[in-house]
Amino acid sequence: MLKEIDTRCSTSGLLTATGAETVYDTTVAVAFTINGKQYSKATVADGATPTTDGDAAAFETLAASEGCCMVWALKADGTVGVFQGDVVALDSANEPVSALMFPDVDLETWAPFAYQTLKNGSTGSTFTFGTSNWNATGMTVVITNVGTLPPRPPTT
Repeated sequence: MLKEIDTRCSTSGLLTATGAETVYDTTVAVAFTINGKQYSKATVADGATPTTDGDAAAFETLAASEGCCMVWALKADGTVGVFQGDVVALDSANEPVSALMFPDVDLETWAPFAYQTLKNGSTGSTFTFGTSNWNATGMTVVITNVGTLPPRPPTT
C-alpha cells in the first residue's frame, strides 16, 4: 500500500529576518504536522540562524549577481533547519537567469514553514547565510510563510 505523507504547518510562524543582524524571529507559534503527528514550536526571538543546512552540509556562499531559495523547516523536536536550493546567476536587472528552485526537503522528517529568496545584486559582496547580515549591501531578501511548499518555484 502506498503511504501518503501528511506534512504541513497549520499556523505560520511569521518568520522575520531583517536588518543589521544574522538572527531570525518567529512572532507566532508554529503548529505543524509531520507524517500525521501534530507538534508545536513556540515563538523564537533572536534565534541563531543555522550556518549549515538541515543535512549538516555547508551552505554555498552567494557572490555578487547570484541568488537562491532557502527553505525553513521544523523537526518534531522543534529543531529549526534551513535547506538551500541551487545557486543561480542574476541578470543585469538582478533577476534570476533561470528559475530559483526549492531544495529537496525530507517531508518525513521536516515540515517547511517558510522560504526565502535571496538575491545578491551586482553591487553586493560575498553573502554567507547565517553569518552575513540580512541587510548586507546589494542583498534583497524576501520571506514567504507557507503551510506547504508550492508546486512551482518561487517567482520573487
